[in-house]
Amino acid sequence: MPEQKKNDEIDLTELLIKMVKAFKANFWAIVFFVAIGIALGTAYYFTSRKVYQSKMIISSVILTEPFCIALFDNASRYIMEGNSEMLATQFHVSEEVVRKIVSLQVQTVAKGAPADAKGSERFLITAEVLDLAILPELQKGIITYLESNDFVKTRVEQNKNYYKQMLVSVEKEIADMEEFKTRIFNGDFFQNAKGNVMFDPTIVNTKILELTEKKINYQNNLEIANSVQLIDSFTRFEKQFRPKLSLALTTGFLAGVGMACAFIFLRFVNKLTAGAKSLS
Repeated sequence: MPEQKKNDEIDLTELLIKMVKAFKANFWAIVFFVAIGIALGTAYYFTSRKVYQSKMIISSVILTEPFCIALFDNASRYIMEGNSEMLATQFHVSEEVVRKIVSLQVQTVAKGAPADAKGSERFLITAEVLDLAILPELQKGIITYLESNDFVKTRVEQNKNYYKQMLVSVEKEIADMEEFKTRIFNGDFFQNAKGNVMFDPTIVNTKILELTEKKINYQNNLEIANSVQLIDSFTRFEKQFRPKLSLALTTGFLAGVGMACAFIFLRFVNKLTAGAKSLS
């Protein structure tokens, strides 16, 4: 066993010596191929199309995560198929804008987190584009695309009608309470009442305040009854998202090392072939 271990150590030492000799013998070849690889990586970085990434956040009381993802899956399918005409029609933007879209993705802002008190979902939409100038038009097109869905439009109209009817009802109640308050202030209510009436007039003011608060809430909800509200618009980041210079150089370096290894291997095979021929 000790002799076997010693032989193994000798073999490893010889292998290491051979590797060092091969490296020295092919040093300039290795440098040459690595330089070629890095040059190719650099050329790829400067010549390939530059892709920019931006994100926007929207909120909706109608859109659910599966429904929103399904809509964007359809849009992404059109992008992959190069069907710019159909996507331009759905987004209500020009085909030139659509042709500069690389990808669109959507996800909830807080994965697995519950919706807010009003039941709204918040979505993060990530767009990769070839031209930052299209972001404002793309943003408008995305909102139009989501709001123009037949199901969404029906729900929006239902919500608007509901809030309008509730506003009319609460405004009538406030008017009645104001009239009642006036009658109490003028003494008409107590004069017309038969017998003793135990009544606290401050209750009327409290009720009017409660109804006014409801009215304000209904008005606010009516103003944002549209299916999509923009929370944060697309931000224009001037630095490209890809390709990345560091990744291009690393890939080029590894490619150069691979070419150098292939070159050394071919030289080694040629030597073995030449040696075999000389022996024969």
